[in-house]
Amino acid sequence: MDLWLGSAANKRAFNAFFKERYGDDSAPISAFAASQGEKFYDHDFLEAQFEPKFKSIDDVLKTVSFSASFADEVCEKVLEFDFNVSVAFFGDDFSDPRSIEVDGIKLAYIGRFQYDRKSSPVGDYDHLGHVYIHVQGGQKLDFEGEQTDCIRVDAYGLMIGRTNPYGRSLDISSIVPDVADCQLRISVNAEGIWELRDFGNNGLSRLGLDSFDGERSMPWPGIKFSVGALEFEWSDGPM
Repeated sequence: MDLWLGSAANKRAFNAFFKERYGDDSAPISAFAASQGEKFYDHDFLEAQFEPKFKSIDDVLKTVSFSASFADEVCEKVLEFDFNVSVAFFGDDFSDPRSIEVDGIKLAYIGRFQYDRKSSPVGDYDHLGHVYIHVQGGQKLDFEGEQTDCIRVDAYGLMIGRTNPYGRSLDISSIVPDVADCQLRISVNAEGIWELRDFGNNGLSRLGLDSFDGERSMPWPGIKFSVGALEFEWSDGPM
């Protein structure tokens, strides 16, 4: 995986830098792609975060998938910390990753690291317990070899979309055929709070009745969210 750390003047500058544009195959998919000399990358394998509350590299690594497998190497390279942006890419789409500085954005390329898909983010998450995702409408989904309408999620997280090597996942493609490989992610953020985040950015995700494209939220028990026609309810218990 490739890792960048940097700073953004504000959330607007961050969003503009990573905003993806389609329709012109000759143009880079985003300003970030252009800054790395690329036209395209698979956004399903990109984790980009703007977080003014980052206080240390440990705070960053708590939010990056599989980081326990490369945390020591990263910490050896990051000797000083003054960042509010982290960018991790789990793939080989970038042939020449680099440090850049443009209007409102500065990124330092930290390096390329080997990661273990069985690893968790760094940190002790045992005290965070679990959340439960209840499938609505009387449907049951195949999850890890069983038909169920209640999915228990521990602090290692869950990706809702298709079966993929990115991490623990719930494949809903048989019901929502146009779903992205990594549509929604349930995880624990840097503040130790459960978070729901959309990576599909394709019009399929909703939180309650509202569009949830590219958004993130800290849901509370009873809140409903959906992908296409498939609806879930967030809960802190199995019933």
